Amino acid sequence: MSTTLKAMSKYLTPGAVLQAGFAGWQATDTYKEKRQDGHSKLTSAILGAGDAALWGFFPGQMMALEAISSIPTAAYEFGKWQSSYRRQLGREQRQVAFQNVAFQDTQATYTMRQAGLAIAARSRDNTQAAMLGHEAAYMKK
Repeated sequence: MSTTLKAMSKYLTPGAVLQAGFAGWQATDTYKEKRQDGHSKLTSAILGAGDAALWGFFPGQMMALEAISSIPTAAYEFGKWQSSYRRQLGREQRQVAFQNVAFQDTQATYTMRQAGLAIAARSRDNTQAAMLGHEAAYMKK
């Protein structure tokens, strides 16, 4: 190994490689985000390089900054989830007929429903025919 590689190898610790990889990932992420926001390629590249430098030199402080800045979003999302869950529990607690039913429609239930509707229609027709028949008998008297 040459002396230059030996000198560099003491700086290439697993932590340093991980830190450099994370800084590169952050730079790429910032670049893509800024491009989606409508910034030019040059501006996005400069902002990405700045983020990479900050993450490279101050990883602990940048992690703390990211954690602190994500607290409001996390709190909002938690509140939204909690409200939705509370409404779901409220719906499940109400004793309303067919409120919490998960009905699985199959061919057999469809056929039974059609048969029931046919019986109801025949019953209605029979009642109507009987009423008309009685009406004619009363009018004949």
